[in-house]
Amino acid sequence: MTISNRIFTLLKEQHKTQTDMANVIGVRQATISAWKAQNTNPSAELIAPIAEYFGVSCDYLCTGADYKPVSQNVNQGIFGNGNNGNVVAIGDGNATTVSEFECELLRVYNSIDPRRKNALLAYAYQLENQDGKE
Repeated sequence: MTISNRIFTLLKEQHKTQTDMANVIGVRQATISAWKAQNTNPSAELIAPIAEYFGVSCDYLCTGADYKPVSQNVNQGIFGNGNNGNVVAIGDGNATTVSEFECELLRVYNSIDPRRKNALLAYAYQLENQDGKE
């Protein structure tokens, strides 16, 4: 399977459009259509933005290997099962205490596309700066 094949498979699996992808990665929609029609691949400088858009690794996009979401997944199954400490392992196995509210924020964050994650983080920084000025 080629890079272009993987792109169009991901578009279909994630219910995304060529137009949305074009807007996010900064190319014309016709460019993406040409990848499909001519069975060509995107240039090297577009691989990272495309991988980020889909939430996959560059390795997966280029080779099909190591299909892993780029963002960290949090094991949220322990919430609501009597674990009143609300301790969850994040990332490299270090534990941190999180509230039910923080868990819900993580759930929502993990469900949105990379462009919206960046917008959400920018908004969080904005809120953080406002709190210090009030």
